[in-house]
Amino acid sequence: MRISHVLILLVLLGVTLFSCKQDAASAAADVKKEQEDALKALDKSFSALKANSAEVVDFRILKDALPDKVQGMERVSHTGQKTGIAGLNISTADAEYRDGDKTISITLLDSGGFGAALAGLADWSQLEIDKETDQGYERTTMIDGKRAYEKYDRTSRIGEIAMIAADRFLVNVKGSNITEEDLRMAVSKIHLKD
Repeated sequence: MRISHVLILLVLLGVTLFSCKQDAASAAADVKKEQEDALKALDKSFSALKANSAEVVDFRILKDALPDKVQGMERVSHTGQKTGIAGLNISTADAEYRDGDKTISITLLDSGGFGAALAGLADWSQLEIDKETDQGYERTTMIDGKRAYEKYDRTSRIGEIAMIAADRFLVNVKGSNITEEDLRMAVSKIHLKD
């Protein structure tokens, strides 16, 4: 009789562990889908501005793409500039958001379609990275056919998402004392108008 009880308990334990593993995989797939959808929408808005790859988008337009609030955090700084040398121009806009000890910073950069400059600014775009630890992860990935980079440390709650959009824009979102979802939602809040 005791052996049958042990066997029943082992079977129940196995079913429970299998079910938990499936639930975790399903939740991870849902989060990845949400992230992909947000970045697809972002890439679509950037593609609309790609018409002239020689001239960079005015930094004021990039600044306007940065929201006033992100995940309940107020924008505490908002800057932009255009710099250039020897015909190579770069336009950037930056914003920082804060709520107590939570911070998110967003940088938008337009290289004007000059691929070498973009590759130099996004060194991860030339690498293949897929690393996971008990504390977090770091990886390069393709989202909607575009190169992206993600890094998050669950212990320190520090993370980053970077993406190349429309082969000329670099989007970089960094945060501290935030969740992975905060980072993904910050990316989805960026909207450029034609």
